[in-house]
Amino acid sequence: MLSVGLLFAGLLPPGAFAAPQAVTPQTNTVSSKPAPKDTGKDSPRDPASSGLGWTAVSAAIGRQLDDNVTALQQVFATLNRKDGNTGNSELESLSSRIQKVQQSTQDAVTQIQSYDNIIESFLKILGPNAVENEDASVTAQRQQMQQNARSVKSALIRAKLYNLQAQQLNTAINTRRSRLQQAALSEHTVSPLAPRFWNTLLTERAENRFSLHAGGVLADWLYLLIGCAITFVTIGFSSPLMLRLLKRCGAHFRPATEDSVKEVLSASIIAITLNGALEALIATLTWFIWAAAVLPDGGGPIGSVIGETIPVCGFIIGAGLPVFGRSGVLAQGNPGERKALRGVDWILAISILLLDLLRAFQAQDAFGQTLQLLLEIAFSIAIGLCAVDTFRRLGNQNDTRGFAPSALGVSSLILAITVISILLGYVAFAFTLNGWLLSLGTGVAIVALLGLCWRDVLERLFSEGGFFSRRLIQLGLPQRRLSQIGVILSGLGNILLLLLLFSIAQTDGNFSVTDITSRFWLLFVGNTIHGVKISLDTVVLVIVLAVVAYYAIRQTRMWIRDRFFPTTRLDIGSRTSILSIFTYCSWILVGLGILSISGVSVQNLTWVVSALSVGIGFGLQSIVQNFVSGVILMAERPVRVGDMVEIAGTRGDIKRISIRATDIGLSDGSTMIVPNSQFITTSVKNATLSGATGTLNLTFQVPVATHPEKAKSMLLEVAAHRDEVLATPAPKVRVSAITADSLIVTLSVALTSARDASSVQDAILFDVFRRFRSEGIAITTA
Repeated sequence: MLSVGLLFAGLLPPGAFAAPQAVTPQTNTVSSKPAPKDTGKDSPRDPASSGLGWTAVSAAIGRQLDDNVTALQQVFATLNRKDGNTGNSELESLSSRIQKVQQSTQDAVTQIQSYDNIIESFLKILGPNAVENEDASVTAQRQQMQQNARSVKSALIRAKLYNLQAQQLNTAINTRRSRLQQAALSEHTVSPLAPRFWNTLLTERAENRFSLHAGGVLADWLYLLIGCAITFVTIGFSSPLMLRLLKRCGAHFRPATEDSVKEVLSASIIAITLNGALEALIATLTWFIWAAAVLPDGGGPIGSVIGETIPVCGFIIGAGLPVFGRSGVLAQGNPGERKALRGVDWILAISILLLDLLRAFQAQDAFGQTLQLLLEIAFSIAIGLCAVDTFRRLGNQNDTRGFAPSALGVSSLILAITVISILLGYVAFAFTLNGWLLSLGTGVAIVALLGLCWRDVLERLFSEGGFFSRRLIQLGLPQRRLSQIGVILSGLGNILLLLLLFSIAQTDGNFSVTDITSRFWLLFVGNTIHGVKISLDTVVLVIVLAVVAYYAIRQTRMWIRDRFFPTTRLDIGSRTSILSIFTYCSWILVGLGILSISGVSVQNLTWVVSALSVGIGFGLQSIVQNFVSGVILMAERPVRVGDMVEIAGTRGDIKRISIRATDIGLSDGSTMIVPNSQFITTSVKNATLSGATGTLNLTFQVPVATHPEKAKSMLLEVAAHRDEVLATPAPKVRVSAITADSLIVTLSVALTSARDASSVQDAILFDVFRRFRSEGIAITTA
């Protein structure tokens, strides 16, 4: 049976069932060498021949680890080279490589760990040593797997070591990047007020001219300039045409009236976004056609920067025309606002392009340091002046008087800080500040526009009578579910847009699409912090697992309750306990699965356990006590759902037993919530624990002149006429005491339900009173 199991597991060669032969075990090590080929002789086939087992993947994992260590060595050599001149762009590239190595080594660790667990399990089955009269094939298999175990351990150590080295290099890169940013912001240069600044600018003319000639970074400057001009002219002419095409295709867009600017702007948001997206596509195609046809090598690094920025510029101009154009939203609503904001879309697009170009000039050393500083000074002051002038004009309009003065004050303060920083020689700080604010402001505007468009699209698709709603409702999906789907998709879209905005804010003040995309992707890939992998894909997987587990547990509970329990003889209390225990155990397993996916181990939870221990010692004692008491109640079941209990002078039926408290329904319709610890630490009267029936005892005082047998027969007669009183066991009357003037007798009856005791007691007392009064006997209750 052991041999058959190993054969089906792919770890035992088929020749194991033949006569014992000499077996030469192969040593499997993690290396880049290919596995030896089968010679075709009478030797057991290696599991690799069938594509199974560690031997089949060891070579591939070895090559993967070799590539990782080569990448680590290259990054380490780059960081520690003698010149030490590593810029931000190079650090970004190194960080991206290290992130790939981290992901690769983490995947390798996961894969190797699975093989390690399988081999360890089979070694436990086979045992560490051979037994007497053991088959030779089993002995060979044990030797083979022991060698595989050593090989797996070696590969696992390598993968973990490389992953640790990648984390250390990533930390070093982030530290180096932070130092560069701090050094750049605090860099002090010659003030433009000093004559030395202008003298240095004149001495750099030869260096600056070289960049514009053959061999320089800007050797194709004229063609780059002509290409940018053609692209912007194409955007300017095609944007009105695209807008007209959208209107003819049914896009909802119309000019605003004086009292409905915001409403029409919201209603036209899809047309605005579509026009911007089309213009981004047209701008991208125009530039790349020009670069491929005219520019050698696509214009080099400067051409690449322009190609990355042109789509953003096209989107800004294309989305700005439906708002600021002659027939836009602001055309008829408030001409003053349109006049104040006229051209702001073009200014913003050109500013973004100039910002990225200045960053590229700085990275490529296109100009001398002084000319680069002069260009940055001109850009920073121009951006500040445009912002101040725009908010000053908006301050004179009625609809913008609420925020325009505050924005004008902030922009004026930033302009003052910019001018003072430039005069003091801190040009890099002024340029970074204005560039970062420009990028962030543009990012906020684009993200807000995309968010509104996404929400409007979902409302149109999933609203009642929408495109998808009409078809999905025909399939049996209710409108409430469609609304929930729309809200969930809207929330997910907003989260992604916020992450995009966060990626934009993380940049150093540029609007490079490549940089923003890489930072956005790193949010999904994530990092490993103190042994815990934190990434967006892990968060999404955890959320999906929790949602799927919720519906799976709920459907399973419904199946157990509605399909399985009716076929059993379990009472309602047993059914409730089983459902509760199943639910809690299921969620515990889901929680363990989520921790496993997140990479959280016992070592990571040490501080959590310590904090909980302190919390339990000080303030969580009652919560833990009730939790443990709830587990005891569900296990021992001294009280069950449906039982009638009396606790602390209160009587009622148990409606629900949770892990913390128990709900008791009272006779007045209210519910009393009792902590579970009270059922363990105090006395509880359970009227239905021994069965559904109940017992009622009534004590009477009969005059001593009455014959005892007559009184007994009358009491039994009254009890026999009540339908709630059981015939078996039969009612009993006994004398409990004798006084000078009366007999103390007790009537004991068994009831069909303990919950009927109060009503039956009232009915029997009335019947006894009428029956004894008809005989002229004065009877009282004792």
